Amino acid sequence: MKNNKLVYDGYGDRLDVYIKTKYTEFSREFIKNLIAMGNVTVNSLKAKPSLKLKYGDEIIISFSDSESRSYFSLKKITIYEDDDILVINKPSGLLVHPTDDNWIRDFKALEFSKNTLVWLLHEEKKLSDVDGLMRLGLVHRLDMETSGVMVIAKNAISQKKLIEEFNTRTVTKNYRAVADGVISDEFMRIDAPIGRFSGSKRYSVMEYGRDAITEIRIIKTGSKNTYLEVFPKTGRTNQIRAHLAFIGHPVIGDRIYSKDNFERLMLHSYKILLSHPSSGKAVEFVADIDSEFKKMLTLLLK
Repeated sequence: MKNNKLVYDGYGDRLDVYIKTKYTEFSREFIKNLIAMGNVTVNSLKAKPSLKLKYGDEIIISFSDSESRSYFSLKKITIYEDDDILVINKPSGLLVHPTDDNWIRDFKALEFSKNTLVWLLHEEKKLSDVDGLMRLGLVHRLDMETSGVMVIAKNAISQKKLIEEFNTRTVTKNYRAVADGVISDEFMRIDAPIGRFSGSKRYSVMEYGRDAITEIRIIKTGSKNTYLEVFPKTGRTNQIRAHLAFIGHPVIGDRIYSKDNFERLMLHSYKILLSHPSSGKAVEFVADIDSEFKKMLTLLLK
């Protein structure tokens, strides 16, 4: 058991929300459970997730590596598996791979990035670059805050075919998102190139960016927000987030593309349709929206 100490320097954040900002690799549900089990104290006293913090509060968090990884296990998030592919429902807060490339050259580097999808793949499936399988079978990725369906190759032949499908844009992807503000058009097509300036985390619509096309359809409109079905026709980094911000309706919870401080990014990769790398038949996989997303959705569409 390892104790981590935090000293609160803000004004009135909830305990669970504040811890989430410090441990972004964990879901808020995991953090709530950690607090409920008594593994978090504030000024040496047990607390509730909803506790409003005061400046100077001392927070002690106790957890072990095994506890921190137990919430993110392949068994819990696997949707489908055969000899060629593994399909998962990635939780919000799970980083796909470390931000540096050391792990590609030496998998021992994953010891320093255990709360990532590639660590789970290496540790639980024992995947490697043997027989030509590279990057532990990754063929696409999702942002850490984005939840939903991901397809992973289990052998080099499948990986090559899947990468080709993504590159030739024959894969159909369907997302669910809650956008800030009320969108009146039932259907929109956003055709605007995306790029970013050197050193910036933020992608923007710019004249000399790479082509990017996103289609959106309204599912339901609330008094202040809009629930959308989103179809990215290209696969640019942060494409949906950048495009929705461009039209003035950023994704709720997007701290990069808006000033929103909502605790959860309301973006979910819901469905993916592709050709199976072995049989060539069209296969469709759906990742159910998690309970936290559903709860937030109800609140946001009032």
